[in-house]
Amino acid sequence: MSAKLKKSREARVCHQCGASIAKGDLYRPRTITVCSDPQGESINGGKDWHAFRLTKKIHLCQNCA
Repeated sequence: MSAKLKKSREARVCHQCGASIAKGDLYRPRTITVCSDPQGESINGGKDWHAFRLTKKIHLCQNCA
C-alpha cells in the first residue's frame, strides 16, 4: 500500500525523524490518537453518549512515510 503524499505549502518538521520539510517538498499528513475512551462521554445528562477520542495531526517526511 503506497502512502498518499501531499506537496507542502509551508515549512514543517517530520514527527518521526525530526527532519525539516521545506516548502514544496512532499510529506504525509497523519492523525494519531492521543487517548480514547470507548465508553464515551455524555454532554446532556446521560441522554446521548458519544465516544471520546483526542487526536493530534502530525506530518511525516517522504522518507518516513
